[in-house]
Amino acid sequence: MNKNKSILPAVSIALCTYNGERFLIEQLDSILSQDYKNIDEIICVDDRSTDNTWKILNEYAKRNPIFKIFKNDINLGFIKNYEKAITLASNQLIAISDQDDIWYTSKISKLVTAIGDNLMAYSDNEYIDYKGKPLGLKFSDKRNLTNITNCLNFTLYNVISGHTILINRRLLDSALPFPLDVPYDFWLSFQAAQFGEIKFVNEPLVAYRQHENNIIGAFGVKAVKNKETFEVLSETLIRMQTFAKNVAPHLSKERLILEQLGNTYSNKSISMRLNRVSIYWRNRDAFLHFKKRSKIRKMLYCIKVIWKYE
Repeated sequence: MNKNKSILPAVSIALCTYNGERFLIEQLDSILSQDYKNIDEIICVDDRSTDNTWKILNEYAKRNPIFKIFKNDINLGFIKNYEKAITLASNQLIAISDQDDIWYTSKISKLVTAIGDNLMAYSDNEYIDYKGKPLGLKFSDKRNLTNITNCLNFTLYNVISGHTILINRRLLDSALPFPLDVPYDFWLSFQAAQFGEIKFVNEPLVAYRQHENNIIGAFGVKAVKNKETFEVLSETLIRMQTFAKNVAPHLSKERLILEQLGNTYSNKSISMRLNRVSIYWRNRDAFLHFKKRSKIRKMLYCIKVIWKYE
């Protein structure tokens, strides 16, 4: 992006760390290598690391004044640590970073171009192994990634990973505080979809590293395999309820749908199960928007929810 720095909107980077010494240097270097010329602060919040992460952050901060580093007095956990990092950012545009990925050079410039006056933009990502070797797989190979305008798309699934996001800080007016029962990127995406369009950059701008310490691996497979069915149901139901309570006033229809759907999981009666099927059927295009499935398979999914999540 060959534009004078003075006419480019300033961008803040919000990065959270926790015992990230293994891959952190490669990520920090990729941020510093961005071709966007007005990244004027990199907010780094460390959540009480016990390895050399804090030492690495200090070394970068000494060499580059745009680094602003913070160490928590207590361990805040994943969600609240990101909330802190994002709220410490001072610019209107804020990009979110994990500690173990690699950003491609044009990531910020392309997201800034895409976001316009919207609250969020995001991109595709591609997967690399722990050594940084490409795995020949993009997120869009398995999920339907598009511009998004309907908050109901996030009822069941989220396809917007934090490391692909650029937000306008106006989003924080509705998104703060972050709830503890919804992943922060899931929450930000749901909120952004209520107030406009989430813009999608149809190319990978991040190399998403897969390793044994990932909280969520490729397509969430690692997380799901480690959970019992009732745990998945519990998380889904809690998320529906949280979303329903936080739907914007102008979206009364969406609030009603979420409330009614949540109520169908309150017991296992036949009437509740049939009501659930009816709600899924009427809203299948919204609920299953991110699924790469044919119309017939989406219909079958709606029928199967009479038993699903017991």
